[in-house]
Amino acid sequence: MWLFVLIVAVSGVREIPYITAHYGENGQEVYKMKLSYPSIKIYEPDQYFCYTRYLEELDEVYVLSTLIEINHEYVHHAALSFCEELEDYASHRPWECSTSRKYCKGGAVGVLTFDDYSKPEDGLMTFPKDVSLKVGFSTIMKHITFEMHSKAAVTDFQYPLLNVTLTFTKTPTKYNYQTHLLLTDGFIPANSEKGYFAEIACSWSKPDVVAFAVQLHTHHYGYMAEMYRVRNGTWTLMASQLTQGKSKVLLPVPGGAIDVRRGDVLAAKCLYITKDNKIVRFGESDGQEMCNVDIHFGYEFRYEDIFKRSSACMTQLPEFSLCDHEATSGICGDNNKIDM
Repeated sequence: MWLFVLIVAVSGVREIPYITAHYGENGQEVYKMKLSYPSIKIYEPDQYFCYTRYLEELDEVYVLSTLIEINHEYVHHAALSFCEELEDYASHRPWECSTSRKYCKGGAVGVLTFDDYSKPEDGLMTFPKDVSLKVGFSTIMKHITFEMHSKAAVTDFQYPLLNVTLTFTKTPTKYNYQTHLLLTDGFIPANSEKGYFAEIACSWSKPDVVAFAVQLHTHHYGYMAEMYRVRNGTWTLMASQLTQGKSKVLLPVPGGAIDVRRGDVLAAKCLYITKDNKIVRFGESDGQEMCNVDIHFGYEFRYEDIFKRSSACMTQLPEFSLCDHEATSGICGDNNKIDM
């Protein structure tokens, strides 16, 4: 059967996952479930493909870690997330989703992105001791979703292109897991050979959370990215990375998890160097640029309705700079304090 234009599914047979169990710390029973993206043919590179699956085998469980494994010959990057409901066009069979990847309705949480630069160990995300992700058919997060960005045509069925392993328990933790994304839109000015900083600053207006890790990501012109929490004029470093040719790895917050409170500002900047005499636009394709900062945090379960969907904040470039935000404009003078 043809699915849209670019996909041929191997069969309509639904995969039955294999669940194993063992005893973890304190005699707690821990389970593992492995799921694979169904085999498909891909006739054009640089396309996005999506697949969703109802978690009918899981009632209410608490995910402790996720593992993504990709076929590096054919896959540029892959992303894992969970949804409450699906848009009408979303399918429990693979579909080409390059034009729209907004397939979740209601609650949604993105867990991990694993790209072509990544080492195998980068595909494992283990939550801190007090953090887990509540999923299952009786919870908000009822569906698991796979997203895959192809980098080469697949003319023969390659199985699997993408595997995901969930490790979970039936015992709640102190915090539930969610993410917040800082990103940019617009463009990098032409002839920025001396360097151009894309800058983001967004106020936090939700209940307090505990941030434990950050992912930083740029494309070919990006050289460096960093992210801070700004509170009462004091800047606390949360992540910093040289990004040229680097994978989008999960960076633990230096010194351990820190709190983010109402009124704090989350700020980030990415450095680009380009000698091109034309602008470089921000976007999702490999030929465009990104300044993406994913903040991973835990929140108290009583705020589940508030945090049931991943949130984001975007700035427009080159119009915006950190000098434009009241809380971050201090770096344009001599009064700022940076807590390293």
